Amino acid sequence: MKKRIYAVLAALFTLAALSGCGSAGEKIDYNLVFVNNSDATIVEVVADFVDRDSGVRNADSSPLKRGETFGFEAGEYPVTVLVYDTAVGRIAERELARIVITEAPLEGERWYVTAQDGTHGLVLTADTERSAGA
Repeated sequence: MKKRIYAVLAALFTLAALSGCGSAGEKIDYNLVFVNNSDATIVEVVADFVDRDSGVRNADSSPLKRGETFGFEAGEYPVTVLVYDTAVGRIAERELARIVITEAPLEGERWYVTAQDGTHGLVLTADTERSAGA
């Protein structure tokens, strides 16, 4: 009986060690990435897919810094990416900009939604290549 318990424990430890090896340093491959290439006060970014939505903001609700990026696991397209400048509690307030992407990226590609300063406020662009300076 002791031998069986030790064998089971050894097998469990081996499985735990092997599963840890696969996930060490492993990155989730997001197919929608938000890139802040602006000086605007961006507090929250929301990706609203047909079948789900998700939002990101700093834990203390401080504005995103230029150069910060956030990845979103994709849902069903189309997706609307919305950018907000203030948050009250759990709810994002004032919308700064939005962009709608109608199609999923091709296999092996991802969408980069880049926020840039425009002459009349924040401008969002979407491309499958990350723009220079972003």
